Amino acid sequence: MTGRSVEFRPTIDRAWLEREGAHHPLVHAFALWDLERTPDRVRFFSALDHDVPIGYLLVWLGHPSATVVHWVGTDPAARGLAEFLPPRPLVAVVPAESRDVVLAARGPAHEYGLLQMARTEGSVTPPPDPSVGIRLLTREDVPRLAQWARRQVDPVVAEYPFLDPEVDRTWGAFHGNLLVGVVRAEVRLPRVWVLGGVYVDAAARGRGWGRALVMAALRAGESTGARVTLYVREDRVEVRHLYDSLGFRTVDRRLWLDLGANLAP
Repeated sequence: MTGRSVEFRPTIDRAWLEREGAHHPLVHAFALWDLERTPDRVRFFSALDHDVPIGYLLVWLGHPSATVVHWVGTDPAARGLAEFLPPRPLVAVVPAESRDVVLAARGPAHEYGLLQMARTEGSVTPPPDPSVGIRLLTREDVPRLAQWARRQVDPVVAEYPFLDPEVDRTWGAFHGNLLVGVVRAEVRLPRVWVLGGVYVDAAARGRGWGRALVMAALRAGESTGARVTLYVREDRVEVRHLYDSLGFRTVDRRLWLDLGANLAP
């Protein structure tokens, strides 16, 4: 550590972030997207070594029930970022190297392994099944989306009633006129899309709805030239098999630390 002079600032160097994002778009996708689309809902804290960023916290204030923090960077000299974490309850998505310092700063947590998966180049997307009803949602579907969310017990859907499906591009699976599942593109940048919130009614699972939803969003993302990524819990083996079959491969592993928020991924 000799010669290092690390300081912490409640900001992010946007020019640096854009340069780094050009080289490592998967790493910085959330930060770039949030700064572009919802700057009023995010806060940043940066660790700098002689004015060069070596890590940062992205604090997301837009979730209706919990503050969610992404810790980016693994340099041990940035460990002091833990002191800038919001108070409990919160969720911290962190590299394994930051786990202990986060727990020391904010107390015990429920832990989940979280895999980032990305489509490999050249993977072939199967054609859509014409018997499965998937379409982009519009603002006219907002009441259906709210009704669907109220039927669920999983907190993963908590954000959906507050979304504008035409801004947060969202696809719905329909059994007749009944909405039974959704997926949305959480990030849509020229080089990378991040899919999230893939969820199907418990009574409708095992019928291909989840696969069809992911395929619809996947085709939309890749049609723009972007690489499509998503996150999945490490212990959800069945879901991981689905993503494997669609050409996704693990590119990173992080930890989801639930620090009193009662929000499992």
